[in-house]
Amino acid sequence: MNYFAAIKTFVKAAELNSFSSAAKELNIKTSTVSRHVADLEEDLRIALFNRSTRGLTLTEAGKLFYSHATQLLQQWEEARNLTSALNQRPAGLLRLSVPYAFGHRHVMHFVDEFLSLHPDISLDITFSDEVQDLIESQIDLSIRIGTLPDSTMHARKLASQNRYAWASPEWIEHHPLPDLTADKKDLQILMLSRLRGDGWYARRVNSEDEWMRMPINYRLSVNDSEALLYACRNGAGIAMLPDWLTWQDQKDLRLQRVFPEWEFSMFRAETAIWIVYPRKRIVSSKVRTFIDFIVDKTGSPPYWKN
Repeated sequence: MNYFAAIKTFVKAAELNSFSSAAKELNIKTSTVSRHVADLEEDLRIALFNRSTRGLTLTEAGKLFYSHATQLLQQWEEARNLTSALNQRPAGLLRLSVPYAFGHRHVMHFVDEFLSLHPDISLDITFSDEVQDLIESQIDLSIRIGTLPDSTMHARKLASQNRYAWASPEWIEHHPLPDLTADKKDLQILMLSRLRGDGWYARRVNSEDEWMRMPINYRLSVNDSEALLYACRNGAGIAMLPDWLTWQDQKDLRLQRVFPEWEFSMFRAETAIWIVYPRKRIVSSKVRTFIDFIVDKTGSPPYWKN
């Protein structure tokens, strides 16, 4: 039995003292009204109406049930209106999950402005490079970097991502650059330990070539992109780093591209930065508001590519 529908039908029949009038008001069949009331009486094990040729009247139990049922419907309507209003005006706690390096550089930079623009929204930001179950973790929205995420989630592309090889001017000055294709086994590279295997995928820049596996020896491995950037900036060697991480160092001439004819990937595919959120029939206004905000701030093309 659909209790909510049955209670709503009962209240309308009690107010109109007629099954047929209630059916007309609710735009349902009279037999449906009768069934709803009968289901309630069977569930409660007591009659709610006295039926006679003169119409319907509430029993003593019916009057008691009616007083509580009307309060229940009023509370439901109030909850519905409040929830609807929440969706119209961005408000509430918004839980975000962002990658460490990207979150530090391209999310936290805009947090103060977002909170100032939306004083009814609070942010709870988790930093993680791992792919999380958003529903289980009760996360409203996540930023992920890589290939297209799980199709069970909504995904919107925030920006493309390109990884290039970088080194400090000091390192370049003291180390001759080998031919990447010929000497790759002897090439000493700074490595991201989250990278599976012992190499990168690479292809010619601005080409549609297949990504090819490039085994590389390495002398330093770390599990954090910002630590890898720091080591590269300070002359430890060559590192394959994304453009959104190196753009300021490139502008300030602290890093230079090496092997400029090549681009790199952790996967045998192009990667991008994605906004990911659970599939729901109605997306809350706080989620929509943050998506619109971060898309606008990032720009197209993203500001780090300008």
